[in-house]
Amino acid sequence: MKNILLLITFFLLANTTLANLKYHPVSFVLSTDKESYYEGEKITFIITITNTDQENAHPVLVPHTQNTGQKLFYLTMYDKANNTQIQRYSEDRKLHMMIHDTGSVQLRYLKPLEQLVVPIYINDVENYYNYHTQTASHHSMGFPLFAGIYKVNVTYNPNGIALGDSIYTYYDDFDKETASAGKLAMLSYGQISNLVDVRIKRSADTIVSIERKKYYIKTEGGRYFYLTENLPQITTDTRCQHITNLPPDSCSMTNEYYYSHFTDLYAEYINRFTDGDIREYRRYSDYCPDYLYTEKYNDFKQKTMFAQQLYDNRFYSITYGQPGNKIHQETYCSADGTLCNVTTYIYNKKGEFVRKEISETQLCTIVLIDGQKRSTRKGINLEGE
Repeated sequence: MKNILLLITFFLLANTTLANLKYHPVSFVLSTDKESYYEGEKITFIITITNTDQENAHPVLVPHTQNTGQKLFYLTMYDKANNTQIQRYSEDRKLHMMIHDTGSVQLRYLKPLEQLVVPIYINDVENYYNYHTQTASHHSMGFPLFAGIYKVNVTYNPNGIALGDSIYTYYDDFDKETASAGKLAMLSYGQISNLVDVRIKRSADTIVSIERKKYYIKTEGGRYFYLTENLPQITTDTRCQHITNLPPDSCSMTNEYYYSHFTDLYAEYINRFTDGDIREYRRYSDYCPDYLYTEKYNDFKQKTMFAQQLYDNRFYSITYGQPGNKIHQETYCSADGTLCNVTTYIYNKKGEFVRKEISETQLCTIVLIDGQKRSTRKGINLEGE
């Protein structure tokens, strides 16, 4: 029930947000320079900035020599599925350049209907460390982008940048304030572009470099194993960071398999329907409680499970009985997993709610590892069960 109320609240907030959006005459449209890329290839994103006002000039900030503080533009990547929206990766919003001169962004005034094109790059290995002249290359998801199809948008967020504060009045979703004289209204979390598909294909090469990291690819049983070391045999220990069944020159297929693992960060497991929608998505850590985000669907694409780590570090999960979308069980666990409050919903034969049963259980057993109290999973589960 709580989850349903949260969803209702979300849609109400979304509608209210749209109603409260204040007119901003400068638009941001994202595109790519190619239809597809290979793993490790430089990806060029093109941000087309347009002054949509037919009569007046308006200001906009664009990247220049800034190398500390908050990024003006940052990318977010979502899964390709259409039956849900799962955020896969998001850029670090802070700049981490190895120079001390703070630099600056640039203020530009666009004439009526004037356009300005700003390119930014991912996996631009050649220019990544050329900080003085290649600010556009200082973009990364923080994780390697393996073969697949992703939906990507860009956020323009000048909030917190001094020059931005001089031309914008920032507001939150429910603010009724109007922009100060001579300033434009801008949401406090920035302006978000359209979504664009990015297709990344597998290469036929047995060695690929992604985000400046080399992977040795071994094949077995129709699956491709991405190893961090050139080993004589395939291993599924921590030296195996990715497994896929996508053949060379492909970014999608029926019965697609996806698994990746980054030690002490998280692992991802994806099981898809034949049309690419999510059947099961799991993001989990190496330590108990290990689930960070989960969505599961039955053969009719009805949700059967949702789980995530909450902002206060507790863990929440809910299971549904289908058809009917009835809540079966709802669980809140402490951050260390030693105390879980479980609410089970009981229904009669007609499917009518009868009562709730509340119990307590323990998800994790705490052990001492390297002087820290934590519990580990036993091995890496490659089948996602």
